[in-house]
Amino acid sequence: MRAYVGIDVGTTNTKILVVTKNGIEKIHRLQTARKTIHNVEFFDMDRIEKGLRKMLNSLRETYQISGIACTSVGESVVPVTSGKKLHDPIVWYDTCTKTLYEEYRNLVDQLAPYSVSGSRDIYYYSLYKILYMQRKGLVDPGEVEYWLPVSSYIAYRLTGNAVWDMTQAYRSHMVDIHRRCWNEELLRAFNIPVERLGKLAYTSSFVGYHAGIPVFLAGHDHLTGTYGLISLFGSELIFDSMGTASYTVGVATEKGDELHLERPFMKTGGNIGIAFQDRQYYLASGLRFHGKLIELVLRFFNLKVSSKRFEKLNQSISEVPTDCAFCIYANGDNIVGEDVDGINFVQIPPDCSQEQVLQSVYLYLCYTSRITVETLRRMLGRLPIVLGGSLVENKIFMRYKASMLNETLYYLNTAELTALGAAIAAIKGAKDEETFQSLRDKVSFQKIEPHPEDVLKMNELYQRMNAQYEKLLQRRGGQ
Repeated sequence: MRAYVGIDVGTTNTKILVVTKNGIEKIHRLQTARKTIHNVEFFDMDRIEKGLRKMLNSLRETYQISGIACTSVGESVVPVTSGKKLHDPIVWYDTCTKTLYEEYRNLVDQLAPYSVSGSRDIYYYSLYKILYMQRKGLVDPGEVEYWLPVSSYIAYRLTGNAVWDMTQAYRSHMVDIHRRCWNEELLRAFNIPVERLGKLAYTSSFVGYHAGIPVFLAGHDHLTGTYGLISLFGSELIFDSMGTASYTVGVATEKGDELHLERPFMKTGGNIGIAFQDRQYYLASGLRFHGKLIELVLRFFNLKVSSKRFEKLNQSISEVPTDCAFCIYANGDNIVGEDVDGINFVQIPPDCSQEQVLQSVYLYLCYTSRITVETLRRMLGRLPIVLGGSLVENKIFMRYKASMLNETLYYLNTAELTALGAAIAAIKGAKDEETFQSLRDKVSFQKIEPHPEDVLKMNELYQRMNAQYEKLLQRRGGQ
């Protein structure tokens, strides 16, 4: 049977998803191998690749594979030459590059301002990983043929061709998002030859063949999931990806130069990046502590999300008045931005119940979501909202969210949106309309409708929270 394989190399797990004319056939999960050397964490590409090749060989015994595409985390880059890696890539979040970031941030801001890069400079971008690996002698710059993100490295190992997906190039901080080419002025300043970064292409572009199987391009994980959703939903949209961290992405096509921005579109940040075709952009804002914040609170209560005790606590929230018992703000959110450390709970009542604590966390997450969605809609128009991530299974939280946003929310009946997006990139790259239409018929978008009575309460609560946070920020500003 003809099949397409989508691979998602994530931070913790690697997923391999198979799509046929019958829809999603199989999902396999492998642990993403990592290792630590001198207190720096690396992805172990030999072990990752070994697991993937073993899985692909097994799938070929059952399916006629007609296309493969691989997506991955961003920022991590692999130096390669003559078809092989020279060193494993630094894991995207490792802080080893902070010193280099501090050393070069003024020069980088000058050569890659927001109007060119679409983002504020951050220490974990690929640029700083390249500089770190060169300065520490992990690689000899003269030996490097290409620097490739993890997703492109897998495609390179399968085909021998070096191609960056545009969405991954954006996470390097080395690309001009409007001209859609490498920022050569920046690269010259750091003595990185442009030819060592490979070609740039859009998601679903053909890369080459592996044992007669066509391999297609996929890119940054959140954006590859967005690509799959747009393909299935049939229109540009806002994708709210709710995982351990959250990432809210709005995708639209520029008509004039309205998305040629000089500064971030939110006071606490906001990225604008390259999407999936000419003149198409995505605008995005993230929340570092999303599902992680819920997990933190549950640890305080000695609970797990999968436990019956949590289910009981979650259900009992509906029996207490809907109100925010205390304020929450966190590093990287759209209330305080980067000006604080960690997660902060402010003015917690001494008699606060577990239900009130968990409810306050839910309301904080819904409140920050509304801030981002309203900002994106002012920029992009009233696009539909599609949700992803494990929290779509939390009916209490979803009811709060739909009512806070006063919006019908959509979600797909599959948890592995990123791997599915990669499989769709392969299907679309192969121009297999029969398989795509069959998949589209078999995956259905579920709806979450807001409750009219809840909408009124949530809107009043949103206004009160605005006032509370305004006072809080004024007090912090006066300190």
